[in-house]
Amino acid sequence: MRQIRRFHNNLAFVDFLFILLLAFISMLILALLLINPVTKQSEVERKAEYIIVLEWDKESHDDVDLWVRNPLKKHVSFKNKVEGLMHLDKDDLGTVNDTLVLPDGTRQVILLNREVVTLRGWHAGEYVINLHMFNKKSPEPTNITVQMIKINPYKILFEENVVLLTRGEEITIRRITLDKLGNIIDTNKDPASIINDPTEFTDRRVEPSSSIPLP
Repeated sequence: MRQIRRFHNNLAFVDFLFILLLAFISMLILALLLINPVTKQSEVERKAEYIIVLEWDKESHDDVDLWVRNPLKKHVSFKNKVEGLMHLDKDDLGTVNDTLVLPDGTRQVILLNREVVTLRGWHAGEYVINLHMFNKKSPEPTNITVQMIKINPYKILFEENVVLLTRGEEITIRRITLDKLGNIIDTNKDPASIINDPTEFTDRRVEPSSSIPLP
């Protein structure tokens, strides 16, 4: 009687294992991407073009406000935190809102008096940067620092150190004129009230020009 030889072909089983392995690797890569999403450089760059930072004594009880008005005669402040391309991150009240209540009920004090206005873009024309002493609780003068920073590329455009003495006092830190490319073509410290006399601003015609150094 002739013996019948049987040949087993494992090719289909190998293909199945290979496809299963590819599916597992694909799911693993997808899971890693969901856990650590890729950050696009362009998205980071669009978050801010300029920031204006106001800081004063971290232990001061005084309430200092940052006001910024754009060429469209619109402003941001504690009364209006978002206006077009401008955004105020926080209305800092001095030490009043420096206490955080943690989830476990304990309190943590973070002594920091700072307000930041972010410009995600710009309009050609004049920006006015003012300070206002909303509430003066301490008898001593309030020492204040204001910086304007360009983000891309990073550069400190100016830093001003000023003093406010009385409640309701408003001062102009800078008037900055930008062209269509975002270059500074003029800067001065001429007083211009935003709070008390918003009609005081005068229009300035702006043409594209190269950046000039700040004094």
